[in-house]
Amino acid sequence: MRLSHVYQPLLIRSLVAAGGMATLRQLAMSLLVEDESQIVFYENRIKQMPLPVLKKHKVVTQAGDLITLATGPLTFEQRSRVRLLCEQRLQTFLQERGLDVWAYRMLETDPVPEVLRYQALAASGGRCTLCGVTRKEATLHVDHIIPRSRGGKNTVENLQVLCWECNCSKANRDSTDFRVAEAETDPGCLFCSPGFRGRAVAGNQLAYAVRHEHPVTEEHTLVIPFRHTPDYFSMTTAERNDADDLLRHLSGEMRVSCAGVEGFHVAAESWRARAFTPAHAHIHLIPRRRGDGLVGLGEGPGLPPLSPGSGVSPVS
Repeated sequence: MRLSHVYQPLLIRSLVAAGGMATLRQLAMSLLVEDESQIVFYENRIKQMPLPVLKKHKVVTQAGDLITLATGPLTFEQRSRVRLLCEQRLQTFLQERGLDVWAYRMLETDPVPEVLRYQALAASGGRCTLCGVTRKEATLHVDHIIPRSRGGKNTVENLQVLCWECNCSKANRDSTDFRVAEAETDPGCLFCSPGFRGRAVAGNQLAYAVRHEHPVTEEHTLVIPFRHTPDYFSMTTAERNDADDLLRHLSGEMRVSCAGVEGFHVAAESWRARAFTPAHAHIHLIPRRRGDGLVGLGEGPGLPPLSPGSGVSPVS
């Protein structure tokens, strides 16, 4: 037998100790005692809670890694009474909550790969996307938006960061994407107006697309987040993902339905020098055709400047 993992000798040793026969649960419990990762996990869990609560109520004291009951020595009868009370409290709680008590661990049966975990944490800015607490204030979990048990994928698009309290409350009963920011609007913004949005030719949860009123080329399209936000760099990761999905969808449609399209000019302006540029993020999708007269990056000075008197809409 090839010794590829510590689990093999541990399982055999456990079977020998049990007289050659044991249930799966008995074997799992014997392996748990030897699993250093689980021991470290519960050391951290104890430090976070319940130790601080018990210390606050003066039930226990702590000196380094040594935890001591604050009661002092107990008699045999007192120890028996305390154990009985703890067992009764535990059983009552388990009867009321069932497996939900361990929901935060049940969610981790299919762990998130470290690369995806890092990407999700980086995108969150180190905050719970629901309540906003930082990683310094609470333990942050990388959570599947659509739970794995309900068909969710182990991809960065299906991950969000929640603190342990929000994640435990959510469990695997909900698939709300808390990364989605509240749809803020500006009454004076053209791109926020219902009439302008009514011209949409495509859309998804966080962004929509409209044809430019005065296109630089035929089918010139704007992709715009619903939320009023200044520019591309202020868009959330989820908004950029949805905008990117629209750009890919629309460009694919144009390649098939629009004659002569050989490529695209994609631009997200973040320059406020021109007063008529709307202060609402938008991305240009401009189909390019041979001989269209436009000059792209690397070919010359760039696209012709847009101005109020140029015959091109000031929506730039």
